[in-house]
Amino acid sequence: MDISLPYGQSGLPTRFSEHDAHCIVPSEWHGDAMHSIESTIRKPIGPTLGELASRSRTVVIVTCDKTRGVPSQLTIPLVLDELHKAGISQEQIRILVASGLHKGETMDDVRERFGKKLVSSLKIEVHNSDDERRLVNLGQLSSGTPLKLNRSVVESDLVIVESTIEPHFFAGFTGGSKVILPGVAGTETVMRNHCAHNIDHPKCRYGVLENPIRDDANEALQHLHSVFAINLVLDHKKRIVHSTAGEPIASFNAAASAVIDHSRATVSYRPDIIVTTNGGYPLDRNIYQCVKGIAVPEEVARRNSKIIMVGECADGVAHNEFQKVLSSLSPDDLYEKIMKYEIVARDIWQAQVLCRILRKAEVWFVTRRALKQEIESMHMRFATSVEEALTTLNTSNSKILVVPQGPATILHQN
Repeated sequence: MDISLPYGQSGLPTRFSEHDAHCIVPSEWHGDAMHSIESTIRKPIGPTLGELASRSRTVVIVTCDKTRGVPSQLTIPLVLDELHKAGISQEQIRILVASGLHKGETMDDVRERFGKKLVSSLKIEVHNSDDERRLVNLGQLSSGTPLKLNRSVVESDLVIVESTIEPHFFAGFTGGSKVILPGVAGTETVMRNHCAHNIDHPKCRYGVLENPIRDDANEALQHLHSVFAINLVLDHKKRIVHSTAGEPIASFNAAASAVIDHSRATVSYRPDIIVTTNGGYPLDRNIYQCVKGIAVPEEVARRNSKIIMVGECADGVAHNEFQKVLSSLSPDDLYEKIMKYEIVARDIWQAQVLCRILRKAEVWFVTRRALKQEIESMHMRFATSVEEALTTLNTSNSKILVVPQGPATILHQN
């Protein structure tokens, strides 16, 4: 079996011909969803965008940062058209980039996704979770999580959330209310929502709709005046293949349920070796994000399985605290300290998930040679190709599972 694994904006040709390898990919989507986005927005679940806009004076459109593949250059013009028809002027509209705790989002990144014309005509803000001047304290959620959100979403009459919906390794799915929390929340709010016991909760796994992390995010929506959501599903070629819109929770659940139907795959055995990816660009822009791909086979891997992760990581590690924490202790010791809250730091949840996996399976990382030192400092093995890793592992009689679309696939043990 020869296959091109997603790697950056291209692919990494890989040969499995001499191995007992089985490839799993999500089901194919059918129909022309690109043609239906406009009708999805105009015929939503619940009140239309026009109805909500007609009762509003200020509008904020909340979109995702550079690590997601939201095709804003296609969706935002449609949204603006609906707003203008409802009497909303350009001056009443603001764009807010939901960066969560991610750092490094620039206006060049925004231009890449929106196009120069849109950027030049809109007021755009990149969320900063540490900027207390831009945060509003809204008290506590029922879980006890302190809630601070960006002033733009709290004070706007209408909040429009656009996001891609795909499986997520601890929130169940990306997008929807997650664009608000953690997307435009304060650092303290994100840290509490992403606490060690939430991350290790048995329902905080790929493809689970209801879990403590999502519950906080859904409840946070109740603190906003009015919310309209646009939920997009992309295939492995980054084409829009499904969409829903309208009431934020109902429309998100509808999109996520469709993703489950197409992404869930049953594995009837415990593979010796699992080859996975982060689905290519933009999710494989850095090592930090690639923990998602590494976590894909967690539910089907056996103890001492080998995981081979493929990702270009054009931006390197991108999260220095993540690397610093991981390189400080062994995976066993670090995991125990995290669970006892003896180590609390930004990005600690990513280290927690990686340590949880490293305690069970060895991880090989196929990426650029320049990242060898960083990879090895985080207790993973480096390789320049999948073939090199397989040769070193001596794979005779090994059962190999290949998951080329990585986080777009929900693996289930039969």
